[in-house]
Amino acid sequence: MSGAGATASQAWAILKRHARDEISSLRLQELCKDNDRVSSLVEVHNSEDNHMLMVDLSRQRITLETLNHLLRLATSREVKGFITRLAWGPNDPENPVVPAHLKEKIERETITTRFETNETSSKKSSRRRVVSPERHSPIPSFHVSLRALKGLKMYKADGTNALKKIHSQWERIQRASQNWRRGQVPGATGSMIRDVVVIGRGVPIMALRFVYLALCKDRAANIGRRSGLKGQRRIKFLTSIDPIRAAALIADLDPASTLVITIALNGNEENLMATSTLKNWLLKSLGNGRRPEAVINKHMFWVTGSERLASQQKSENVFMIPEHSRCEAFTAFSAAALLPLSIVFGWPIVEKFLAGAHDMDVHFVESNPRHNLPVLLALIDIWNDSFLSSNGRILIPSTEAFAAYPAFCASLEAQTCGNASHSKVCSSLVVDGGLHSMYDRALYQTGRPLPTELVVTMDSQIISNVAGLHGVDDIPITQDALMCSIFGHADELAFGGSLEEGNRPSTLLLCGICDAFACGQLVAMAEHRAIVKARIWDIDPFCSEIGSSIRAKRTEQLRDVLQTMYTTEEEEEDNETGEGINLSTKTILRHYANMTRDQRS
Repeated sequence: MSGAGATASQAWAILKRHARDEISSLRLQELCKDNDRVSSLVEVHNSEDNHMLMVDLSRQRITLETLNHLLRLATSREVKGFITRLAWGPNDPENPVVPAHLKEKIERETITTRFETNETSSKKSSRRRVVSPERHSPIPSFHVSLRALKGLKMYKADGTNALKKIHSQWERIQRASQNWRRGQVPGATGSMIRDVVVIGRGVPIMALRFVYLALCKDRAANIGRRSGLKGQRRIKFLTSIDPIRAAALIADLDPASTLVITIALNGNEENLMATSTLKNWLLKSLGNGRRPEAVINKHMFWVTGSERLASQQKSENVFMIPEHSRCEAFTAFSAAALLPLSIVFGWPIVEKFLAGAHDMDVHFVESNPRHNLPVLLALIDIWNDSFLSSNGRILIPSTEAFAAYPAFCASLEAQTCGNASHSKVCSSLVVDGGLHSMYDRALYQTGRPLPTELVVTMDSQIISNVAGLHGVDDIPITQDALMCSIFGHADELAFGGSLEEGNRPSTLLLCGICDAFACGQLVAMAEHRAIVKARIWDIDPFCSEIGSSIRAKRTEQLRDVLQTMYTTEEEEEDNETGEGINLSTKTILRHYANMTRDQRS
C-alpha cells in the first residue's frame, strides 16, 4: 500500500512498521551524512522587516520517507481542511457556508478570499470567487479571529462578522491604555498608573508572562516602558491564592499607581480569592475617606468570558472575551494579554505582536503541509511520542528572552493534548530545560533519550540601558560563543564521541530577534502545533473548562466542611459533614483546623 489514500488506522500501522523495521537500527551519525536529507529537513519562513523563523529537523531520527508517511497520516486526518475551517469559519473559500439571509446578496457579488497579511503588503494579491451557500457545519474555534487584521471578514453562523467586536475592543484598549500612560486617567489619589498586577492562571497568563519578559529585553519595547523619572512600567503576576506570594508581590508596589487586572475566564476560578486580597489592600491603602467604589473603579479591571461575573462589575471596568473564543488554551490574544501589554509597552508594540501572530496564521493556512512549520513540528512530536516512545520533550531556551517560553508551551499542550481517553499513545509533557541546560547529564547519558528542542535567537538583544554593560567590547564574542554552544549541544546529542553514544534527537528553532513580532509568531505557532497534534490524536483541544473550574464544586464542599470543623467538636462533626469525604482528606483537614484555630485564637 502506498499510503496515498490510506485511512488513519492504516497510516498509523504503516508508521509503526516503518519505525520498527526501518528506523530502529539507523543512527543519526549516518543519517546526517546524507546532505540531501539534511537540507530537505531545514525549513525557513521569511516575513516582513527581515523577520525569520527557521526549524532544523535534521537531527531527528527520521528519513524523508518517514516524513512522507507522517504527511499521509495528516492527510488521513484531514488536517488541511481542518486548518482552513479554523482560519475562515463559515467563510471558508473552498467549502463556503453562508447564512440564509446573506444568500441573495452573496450570489450577486464576489468576495475577496485571500487571507492577506495586511492591506499594504507588497505581496498583496487576491482571488475572486463566487461563494454559494452550503449547509452550516460547526466551526471548532474562532480563536484565529482574535488577531485577524482590520479589513478582513470572518462570518459567524448567524451571518455577523466576528471581527467587528474584536476590532472595536482593540480600539477601546488602545484608548484606555493611552489615557493611563499619559496620566489623563489617574488613580484615586491623582497618581499616574505605572504598575500592573495580573491575577490569573493557565495558558493566557503563561503566554503573557513569556511575552512580557521577552519584550523587557527588546530595544523598541523598552522605549515604551519608560515612565518619566519614576523608572519603567512593570507587570507582576499573582497566580495562586498563597498569602505569602501576595505579600511578597505588593512589597515594592505603590497602590496609588497600581492597576489590578483579574483574568477570570469562567467566573469561578480560585483566583477570585486572590483578587479579594488585593482589593482589601487597595481599600486599606487608598480609602482615607474615599468611597470604596471610587477606589475600585480606578484600580481594578476584569477580563472575563462569564456574563454572570461581568454583570456584577461596572461595565466600564470589564473587557469581555468574545463568546466564540472562550477556550482557555487559545485566549493569549484576547484582552487578557493585550490590555496589560498595551499599558506597559504601548499600543504600537501590541500591534506588532498581533501582526506577528497573523503572519504565522497566514503561513499556517496557506503553506503546503510539507513546508508548514507548525505542522512539521507537530508531526515530529507525534513521531517521537507515538512511534519512538519518547513521551514528551525537553525545551531549552538559549537566552533570557525565551526564559518563560517552555512554561507557556507546557501549559498550552497540557490543556490541549492532556486527554488520554483514546487508543493512541500521546503525551502533553514539555519539560523546561532551563537557560543553562540544567539536565545535561540526563540528556547525554540516560538509557531512554528524551527529545530536545533548542530555542535560539541570533541577535544578542543587548539593550542600551542594561546595567553594567556600557562600553563592554566583548559582546559579539560572547554571542558567538553562545551560538557555538547551542550547535555543539545539538551535535553532541546527535553524534556523541563514539558509535555507542549520541543518537539522541533534537530540533533547533531559530529566530532572528525576539521582538514583539517574533513573540506573536512563536505564540501562534505553538497554538497551531498543539491543535494539529490534537487533531491527529483525535482529541478535542477546545476545552472551555480549566482545572479550578472542574474542581470548583469539590473545593466549595471542602470549604464548608472546614468551616464546620472550626465550630464543632470532632465527635459532633461526623453528623454535620455528611458522606462522600475521603478519610485522609477529613483527617488532615481536622488537624489543620485544630492547628489554625489555636493560632488564630
